[in-house]
Amino acid sequence: MNKKKKILICSLAFITIVFLLIVVFLKTDLFKTKELLFWKYFLNEKDEVVNVFSNDDTKAYNNKLKSSYYIKEGNISISGEKTTLIKPISIDINKKGNKKYDCYNTLINIKYDDKDLNKTTIIKDDNYYLLKNDLISEDYIGIENNNLKQHAHNLGIKNTDFIPNKIKEIDYDQLFTLSDDEVHYILKKYIPICRKTIKNKHYIKEENKARNVSLYKLQVTEKQFNELVIDILDELYDDEISLNIISKKIKIFDEENKYCDIDRIRDEIDVIKDNLTKREASNDVFLSIIIYKNKNSVEKIDFIFNDRTFSIKATDNQITITQFDIKDNQIDLSTFNNIAKTVLNSINEITYKKEIKNDNTNKVCLNIKCNIGIDLINIKYNYVEQIKNNVENIIRKDEIDYKEIVNEDYNSMIKNTIKKYLQ
Repeated sequence: MNKKKKILICSLAFITIVFLLIVVFLKTDLFKTKELLFWKYFLNEKDEVVNVFSNDDTKAYNNKLKSSYYIKEGNISISGEKTTLIKPISIDINKKGNKKYDCYNTLINIKYDDKDLNKTTIIKDDNYYLLKNDLISEDYIGIENNNLKQHAHNLGIKNTDFIPNKIKEIDYDQLFTLSDDEVHYILKKYIPICRKTIKNKHYIKEENKARNVSLYKLQVTEKQFNELVIDILDELYDDEISLNIISKKIKIFDEENKYCDIDRIRDEIDVIKDNLTKREASNDVFLSIIIYKNKNSVEKIDFIFNDRTFSIKATDNQITITQFDIKDNQIDLSTFNNIAKTVLNSINEITYKKEIKNDNTNKVCLNIKCNIGIDLINIKYNYVEQIKNNVENIIRKDEIDYKEIVNEDYNSMIKNTIKKYLQ
């Protein structure tokens, strides 16, 4: 064998070995550090969560729905589990509409303790909402989908920060998904910042033989967490690509929200950084993330804060979020923020499942379990939505008479409604 052949054989052998090592590194956990393993399974589970809300079937269904007629039948049920203090409430919702012309009719029927209370009809036509409820008015009441903050203020609502100026339907495909280029950019930009603050020694791998799972843990102190957030915000401040991604996501909710403007996002970044800089942070563990992985997949991920724990599990088009170990669960209804906090603290578990069947049917199940102290409350919302070639008798705005709500006396209308309920 001459020298050239030996060199060629050695080169091919070297290339083969390198190729096999790369395949082993990419396809298996061999040679990976605890840090790399943690982020591998964390990002895998993130993809599973996103897939529940937006996958190829969902995208195909939503694209078809955008120019189609549809009918939607659903029910919301609220019931107590322990006592008879909470009487069962059932809300039937029947909806028919056309996405192409941005119109729909919705009939809502409410039952309390199996007794019919009232029926409400809602007509959405382009940029108008029309509502008919005999307890409020015998006629349809109309309101333009604009300046809703001012309308809420006229109704006596003092804090209108949480109310958008315009109700906008959420496109979940756009909300939950990022392009491959966006994901690659964000990971390349911000993972090094995480690695600079949180070293490999902070990642822990354990084996739970009793449960036959591997545990991948990350523990961050309050001081480390604050430093990490400040470093990320410093980078984000001048990162127009990421700021535009954030702004684009916010616009899905409300185009007029103040955070849609990049300069205002930067102002908010300065406020958060200033608060974190002034805050005294301890070296106690502030956040622990634990990934539970069996042989085939991730079972769940726990996020453990100093005042509560969240557990997230995504399997078979279903997400289950559990909240427990809440340290401060007091009922405070003094302000809107405290009401929202009280409601959020009462939630024990949320289960969401979505199925697309035969390209024309969308089925959604949402279950919420709450603990309000005196009882455990179960809230269930299930609906089936079907794409149709045509749906008859959809009422349009120009076909009926209605009163503009802006011309009504708000206080008088509210008082009359309360009186009718009390009679």
